[in-house]
Amino acid sequence: MARSHRQDQAHRDDRRRTEPHAPVPSPGPAPLTRPPLGRGSRSSAETRYRELRHLAFQAAQDDLAAAGVNAELRAIDATALTAFGTWPARRVAWPWPDMAADWRRGHPDRFELAVWSGDALCALALGRPSPGTSHMALYFMEGSPDPGHPLRRKVATVVITALRAYAIALGKGELRLVDPLPEVIPFYCSPAMGFELVRPRMEAPYCRRSL
Repeated sequence: MARSHRQDQAHRDDRRRTEPHAPVPSPGPAPLTRPPLGRGSRSSAETRYRELRHLAFQAAQDDLAAAGVNAELRAIDATALTAFGTWPARRVAWPWPDMAADWRRGHPDRFELAVWSGDALCALALGRPSPGTSHMALYFMEGSPDPGHPLRRKVATVVITALRAYAIALGKGELRLVDPLPEVIPFYCSPAMGFELVRPRMEAPYCRRSL
């Protein structure tokens, strides 16, 4: 999918990093009711979507807990960015404080996630929904480089579970993992994960899964 706004152009060559993990829990969170948007102010839209993300993340946490995964799903706040600053030997150099601020300004309906387990920040992720009911896309996901963090090899499971919950809340028809690394495509397209690879002409490839 082509990246259409300024943040996407600045990072058009970036790719998501992840690692093999257990399958996404099933059946997943129940659908939530999307609040009416109307023509309210930007502040009102930000509040409505923040509340909707919170409800979706709570549903995802419950689903993960039922599958034996202990994760806490939060926004990317000052606490998360402080913890991120302590990550050693990262494999990518994404400027998460700048990225989170840019997406917060431009997309009140964004998917914004900090994954915690206890006091450990295990992952950060950013995405956004399409217009209409088409899809929810994940653009950036980075797990903690600490080999001993509590959600090692479960980061992508947690993030995709949260992405799915928010997509359902917004009435989207599919998930997309945009421009994944070639080495993880076979994993995402395995029967356990249920994605399929799409290679649009003149656009970045993505993995898709219907909801």
